[in-house]
Amino acid sequence: MVNSGDQMRFFGLYLIFNEKDNLYLFLTKRGFGEKNEKNELVLYPEEVLFLIEKGKIKYAFDKYLNKILEKDKDFFYKYLVYKDLRERGYFPKTGIKFGSDYRIYPKGVRPGEDHSVWLVKVYFEYDKLNFNDMVGDVRLARNVRKKMIYAVVTKDNEVLYYKVDRHNP
Repeated sequence: MVNSGDQMRFFGLYLIFNEKDNLYLFLTKRGFGEKNEKNELVLYPEEVLFLIEKGKIKYAFDKYLNKILEKDKDFFYKYLVYKDLRERGYFPKTGIKFGSDYRIYPKGVRPGEDHSVWLVKVYFEYDKLNFNDMVGDVRLARNVRKKMIYAVVTKDNEVLYYKVDRHNP
């Protein structure tokens, strides 16, 4: 556990670190968070929960997860995908401005060093996918020079990945 100073604070479900905090540099070097206009490091709920689970931040895992689930009932599936990608060496970041759950940086490339290469949408195995939505997702991904991936969480909490692309006959 890396000890944090008193420069850390919650803002809703987000965790914010001041530059003076001991964890600021540690987290920045490992691709966590995004800096805001005050040069503070803002961590998204997935990142916070991951760091709690790994023992880097002291906070009750279940308590924090339940707070998130009150706002987003599908969050646990997204978290399983986030965790899986992180543990495989990728750098998942929010993909909201691309209409996806995550944008993914390749192994060894930290956010800010280069662009993300994949967009990921998360589904539970019994969710229905609309073909027209998939076409739109792929088109958007191609327009921003990324590949579209669907992450499907099974009833056993396994994560399966499906890359979907346009086929030119």
